[in-house]
Amino acid sequence: MIGPPCARFYRTGWAGGVFVRADGCYRPRVRTHARNLHPKWRASPVASILLWLGSSAIIVSLTGGGWFVERAKGAPGSAGARGRETVVSAEWLASRRNGRDVVVLDARSPEAYGAGHIPGALSIPVDSLAAAPDPRPLLSRAGLSGREQIVCCADSGSSPAAARLFWLLELAGAERARVLDGGLAAWRRAGGSLDTATAKRRSAEWKRAADLTRIASRGYVADHFGEPGYEIFDARSEAEWEGRSAAVSAGASTAPRASHVPHSLPFDFRALLLPDGTLAAPDTIRARVAKAGPREATPVNLDAEFLVYDDGRSGLGALGFLALRSAGIEPTRYFPGGWAEWAADSTLPTVRIIGIDELRPRLNKKRRVFAPEIPEPSFVFLDVRAQADHNASHIRGSILLQPHEFSDSLDVVLDRNWPGVDRARVPLVVYCYGPDCIRSRNCATMAARQGFTRLEWFRDGIVAWENAHYEVVATKSE
Repeated sequence: MIGPPCARFYRTGWAGGVFVRADGCYRPRVRTHARNLHPKWRASPVASILLWLGSSAIIVSLTGGGWFVERAKGAPGSAGARGRETVVSAEWLASRRNGRDVVVLDARSPEAYGAGHIPGALSIPVDSLAAAPDPRPLLSRAGLSGREQIVCCADSGSSPAAARLFWLLELAGAERARVLDGGLAAWRRAGGSLDTATAKRRSAEWKRAADLTRIASRGYVADHFGEPGYEIFDARSEAEWEGRSAAVSAGASTAPRASHVPHSLPFDFRALLLPDGTLAAPDTIRARVAKAGPREATPVNLDAEFLVYDDGRSGLGALGFLALRSAGIEPTRYFPGGWAEWAADSTLPTVRIIGIDELRPRLNKKRRVFAPEIPEPSFVFLDVRAQADHNASHIRGSILLQPHEFSDSLDVVLDRNWPGVDRARVPLVVYCYGPDCIRSRNCATMAARQGFTRLEWFRDGIVAWENAHYEVVATKSE
């Protein structure tokens, strides 16, 4: 698979539109305007190029012997982005299928293709294309240059195969890749016929450069989770995102890596499909995505850069990539390795939702009747509510650390209460008021940034604990 770029700058703060890390790798920002440029650059040819590109291009940089340009197809959420056609109807395809530059690609298996396909469609099994180190040679042998109007299809709109093929084509730089909305089922409903003859084209030269802005690597996700301007969507089921889909031991030392990427949000992109398998209208998609925030008062930022992942096998993240692109939500990247790749790296942090049924036995395991304020020794246990609320009542063994103090004071709290804690092995459990409170989510992300790899979020919080009439303690005034 084509990897994501890591261009390096040799002049920090070059155009005011980039953040340069200590290791030299850049993080692009869509803010290349005249006011951001150094005065000496405003009158230069480079400045005029940047200003002409405006919100369509984000960075031009020097890397390893040539110029690397990373550009978006339109500002996030802009009218230009919304106008970009990513899905086409069966009627559209029927009226243009015989055009010289229209090519239909069937993403299904060779067996399914042989049983019946749209007349003239080429067989490009998506699994074979995805397994190639670089898909462009295979596309060339199939007779494609990347400049055609390419329409991807599979059985139905709910099948992620066509969406995966669409993403691979965009990654390869295809100029006009689209998806047949509703798939072959929609084609048949519109009166389209099927053929069993194998279609062929003469081999061609793929003329498009890879568009690496469409892919997110494991490292890219690790660099950007929880950062302002980035939204991460987990396309797995909510049970998988929570980490409750596998058997969970009550012992802190045996909890599995069934969980999610810090600060990611669960989202079932199949919910954006209509009963006939076609995608919902762009405005509907945008509205539903905006409401997918961690609580009603915290909507998803549609102007952010979106990173989408799945389990690494289902391709549901590619369906999410297609749905977001169809609604003009850009820039969007797909992390194809998904949860399988992330969880396999024990150095990467995960966040798991835990409930009372798991938390309470772990606390009782080390019950300290005569010293209830002694911190729980088997895991780091933090209450991130306001100080007055913590003082009034908190779960025994938890230590107060408010969000605004978290980044600066975590080390101090650990040294005082859990000296020498191994951040790679010992879980950090965090709680606040209840499901509508996002303090725990944000603090778990900050803890992940500071080296903890096993984050556990008691999302039901103090409200559920007190409603269950479990023990709470108050901080004694001195």
